[in-house]
Amino acid sequence: MFALLVDARLAAKLSDLPLVGDRISPEHDLGITGVKAVVASDALTAEQVKALNEQISRLDGTHPRFPEETRGRALVALDYEWGGEQRTPLMLRLAGAKPTEGRENGAPNPKLLNSAPAAGPWAAPAAPTDPAALAAPDDPATPAAAWVTLDRSFGPLLLRRLGASYQDEKIWVLCDAAVHAGPLELGVDGLGLGIPLDGKDFTPSGRLDGLSLSFRKPPLEISGAFLNKPVTEDSPYDRLIEGSALIKTPSASFTAIGAYESLKNGTRSLFLYAELGAKFGGPPAFRVTGVKAGFGYNSSLRVPAIDQVAGFPLLRGIDGAGQDTPPEPLDVLKELTEGTDDAPAWITPHEGSTWLALGLNADVFEIVHCKALAFAEFGPDDLVVGLLGSAKAQFPDPEKKMGEPYASGELDISAVYRRSADMLAVDARLAPDSFLLDRSVHLTGGAALRLWFGNSDHPGDFVFTIGGYHPRYAPPAHYPRADPVGVDWTSGSSVTLKGTSYFALTPSAVMAGGRLDLRYDSSWAKARVDVGFDALVEWAPFHYEVDVWAEITAQVWLLFGWSGEASLGARLSVWGPPFGGTAHVKVLGISIPIDFGEPRTGPAPIGWEEFRTLLPQHPLTLAPVDGLHPDHAAQAPPSGGPETWTASADGFAFTVGTAFPASALTVNGVDETGNRPTDGVNGTGNSPAKVSIRPMAKTGLDVTLSVTVEKQTEDGLWRRLPADHWQDWSVSVHSTPQPAALWGAGKADDALGADPFVRGLVSGARIAVPAPRLPGAAASSRSGRLDHAPLPEGILPLDPDAAPAGVRGEREEADGTGALRVDAPEQTAARRAALAALSAAGYPLDAGAALDRYAREAAFSSPPLRLAHS
Repeated sequence: MFALLVDARLAAKLSDLPLVGDRISPEHDLGITGVKAVVASDALTAEQVKALNEQISRLDGTHPRFPEETRGRALVALDYEWGGEQRTPLMLRLAGAKPTEGRENGAPNPKLLNSAPAAGPWAAPAAPTDPAALAAPDDPATPAAAWVTLDRSFGPLLLRRLGASYQDEKIWVLCDAAVHAGPLELGVDGLGLGIPLDGKDFTPSGRLDGLSLSFRKPPLEISGAFLNKPVTEDSPYDRLIEGSALIKTPSASFTAIGAYESLKNGTRSLFLYAELGAKFGGPPAFRVTGVKAGFGYNSSLRVPAIDQVAGFPLLRGIDGAGQDTPPEPLDVLKELTEGTDDAPAWITPHEGSTWLALGLNADVFEIVHCKALAFAEFGPDDLVVGLLGSAKAQFPDPEKKMGEPYASGELDISAVYRRSADMLAVDARLAPDSFLLDRSVHLTGGAALRLWFGNSDHPGDFVFTIGGYHPRYAPPAHYPRADPVGVDWTSGSSVTLKGTSYFALTPSAVMAGGRLDLRYDSSWAKARVDVGFDALVEWAPFHYEVDVWAEITAQVWLLFGWSGEASLGARLSVWGPPFGGTAHVKVLGISIPIDFGEPRTGPAPIGWEEFRTLLPQHPLTLAPVDGLHPDHAAQAPPSGGPETWTASADGFAFTVGTAFPASALTVNGVDETGNRPTDGVNGTGNSPAKVSIRPMAKTGLDVTLSVTVEKQTEDGLWRRLPADHWQDWSVSVHSTPQPAALWGAGKADDALGADPFVRGLVSGARIAVPAPRLPGAAASSRSGRLDHAPLPEGILPLDPDAAPAGVRGEREEADGTGALRVDAPEQTAARRAALAALSAAGYPLDAGAALDRYAREAAFSSPPLRLAHS
């Protein structure tokens, strides 16, 4: 027999709720301040319970009383305040438990089994209890909840009901809430606070099971559900909410997926992706069948490699067009945010990054099915712009049910520019399941284009390849590798056919080739036909190599085994200049060489006149980069003369450049290579380097780029700027990597090293005038005496009753005056006299006496005033 009264002080507020707590202002916050409970044994008599309640009534009046009719059960009261005022406690009833159940020390362990708001002076108005939400009396593992109606609004947040539950030694304060914004309603599922009652820590912990989304405003309807995924302690997230939504219109429906991620470092990341599948129509040649769009905030999109484009989820889409079993949206979402065992996630949180994506599905002539996705990601340290796409065609189209297709091709395309690498990368690749005439005749191949710009690791370099490179050409490590373009066919087990081809263009060479290999292999005979060619053309200096061959071999099975291999073939190799070559004729295993022309040698060094044609017509350039005056564009250069720059003395700068790299830079006779800063990240510019000319086989050359800055003197002649005037000018040396094919050491036929560039050579400079500064005080001001003009006779302070006197403004008598008379003869004469006086005093000014230009450009909205004396 026992009776127990529990009174615990707590500090939990609705503003502690996850996701919606920041919507509740302090003046409208609802706080749980305490929990009180009474538990009594069912062995107590009614008189004993009544006596206990009389004792409770002498307390502060907020404690629950022992139930008299249903002895053995417990009552719990939650104290809360709202708006700074203490409110009537919320009462809920708990089922009784045996005194020793679940406790070693015999203390009661109440379970919330089948509760409802208790009647009595402390009970709040209650909403009908949902029977499905309450646990059955014989299922103690599932706690029930008791609800009371609040219907309180906190801005867009509506708190419908407040509930309570007990589980895992915690009192759970549950909330039935929604966020309203016009027709948009965002519901929160499983929202609540857990308050531990283990006596160690009463700090509340938030709970959120998920979100529901509803928008209804004809003709648009949106519905969706988002789940709060549990995170582990070692996870970077403290909250991860993912889900999908359906967007309906009278003519089409969108499927959307998205995720909201809150990281432990305080960063919040969001991304959404939606796809609309509908027949949009269009001309017969091009019909749009789907539109897709994506957005990410504090989120980064991993760009797929060319062999990953076909499986990229945002390009493949949610609808899974053309698939027998389209993927579920949540499966796509999991692949995007979690990745797979073989690859990391496609979308990850990245503070400061925002990405946008827009794509479409289309049919071309109802035969070619295309998918394309354009995207751009803007980050604090990078910009990525790209286009991903795939095109698939089958002949005849299976959808038209005209029989099995006899040809199928699928091409994946990726084009990406990345500012951090300053490189444009374009790739194309035939899918492995492409075929021609029969599914066993596989089509293969790929193509790639790379352009490296000024701030990249390989500025000025480029390569375009279809199918690969020449066998004797060693591509640099940063060049892409492309699969050979060709066909691979195996017919049963006897005949195989394999054909490949390639083409490549680089700054130093162009190459092309192809090969066809046909084999027959049976139990009694073997045969092979091999034909092909390889061509390599290099320039600077010009050199070519071409190989063509054809060969037939055969074997037969004799009674004692395979016969010897009989072969017949020919191979022709030519080179030049100088022109020469060799031919090999092979008969019955015997090869007969036939040489003609000049023997194979490396290309001879070329002379300067020939090398000069490889450089621009004007190898030296001079251009302004800053400080041009606005009048510069309006001024035409003198007829037949050089362009004149109209520049400002403040911040003016210009660049000089040379197509012929130099080992040193001098400006006005001063070596600036080693004692001036560099302008560019691709070279040091401070280490003197010798110049080599590879096509001319010249090395160790001292080449100086000389710049002279002159000033026009009073006598009209141009003279070098004095050294004391030059010292404050700014010079930044440009050192851009140069192609080793032109400026590398060695001979033209020597193999290039791993680095196709020569670094450390001077390619130009940036020169800027000094910053403006105030001149020093005049000598007369430093040593002369100061004087003043005496004030005229007058009365101070001024007499407020005195009539106005002196100069006053009056309108010009003539109507329509539109310009000041600044160019009148008397005005020009007065200025000329003033300029002459200043020049005689040692202060010559380069100024004109006439102001006719100002007179022409002056314009007024009102006629000017003239000055008149009273």
